[in-house]
Amino acid sequence: AAALEAERKALAGAFEAWRADWESRDSGKYLAHYAARFHSGDQSLAEWSEHKRKVNAAKSWIKVGVSRVSMMQYPREKFVVVSFEQDYRSSNLSNVMRKRQYWIKDDGRWRILYEGSA
Repeated sequence: AAALEAERKALAGAFEAWRADWESRDSGKYLAHYAARFHSGDQSLAEWSEHKRKVNAAKSWIKVGVSRVSMMQYPREKFVVVSFEQDYRSSNLSNVMRKRQYWIKDDGRWRILYEGSA
């Protein structure tokens, strides 16, 4: 039970760091949360990274709120599905959407394998 609680806290911390690093507009720190095998739709990590760097550079500020967060580890699998409501605000765009991310342990660190709307 203690090991499970420690893993839950580590993932919750990684999720919060992802959110905070996105708000910081430091693309390097933000993109470090994504696994090398990451994909979103038909975008690879390289394509996702290029797009996110351009988008973040065009903004003077970003605020990312999250609510209704659920984390579910698949039995006998090595990933956790994180679903949440995202309230995104920036200098040139605002939206609210339901999101889903698949997180994996990658070199001892939680990273995002997939991200998309839920």
